[in-house]
Amino acid sequence: MREVAVVPVKSLTEAKKRLAGALSSEDRQSIVIAMLNDVLHSLNRANLFGQVIVVSPDNTLEYEAEKNHSRFVRQVGDGLNAAVRQVTKMVVEEGASALSCVLGDIPLVEPGDFEELHRISRWKPRVVLSPSLKGGTNVLMRSPPEAIPIAYGRWSYAKHLRAAQEGRVPLYSVSNERLSLDIDTVDDLRILRQRDSMGRTNAGRLVKQLSRLSPLPRSS
Repeated sequence: MREVAVVPVKSLTEAKKRLAGALSSEDRQSIVIAMLNDVLHSLNRANLFGQVIVVSPDNTLEYEAEKNHSRFVRQVGDGLNAAVRQVTKMVVEEGASALSCVLGDIPLVEPGDFEELHRISRWKPRVVLSPSLKGGTNVLMRSPPEAIPIAYGRWSYAKHLRAAQEGRVPLYSVSNERLSLDIDTVDDLRILRQRDSMGRTNAGRLVKQLSRLSPLPRSS
């Protein structure tokens, strides 16, 4: 039985609207694609997953998935929860033993981070979470894939914790500065630029390039 990872991504035209005051629509789409490539690269280099899936309503992301040796699944419902439920049902039917949902906006994540999450426990069932700085869930590993119901949205980390506790599923939480940084605001872009000053990631190089062309505005 194999372990699977899924990266859900919004339609490019809808993604990262909180950056609209700082970046053009074209630049926001470029940031989303750069971050997705960074995340997929790290997932595949970790050599933990029998399959990596990108699920999105945006067919243009199929190329990015295939370029990174990943499978593209067209999303049929609306929203993040619908996307993850769709893939959960699909991989269960295909015989997956575990499913890791990884958000596509954590560009600093490294293969070793996934290896650490994977090593933390071999118990089944189990849930391993990695929170964002804003109370969200940047990584959710479930074994089996339906170990707990998903609850993405505001304060999803607390909701996933509660779901595991109520279901009496063994729960582990791991965080570091790479896993916790998801890019939503101009301040997040600044942190990314600072932490990846050498441009190791696609997103870091792009932010550095965009900053040269037009300095990032100050937060209000």
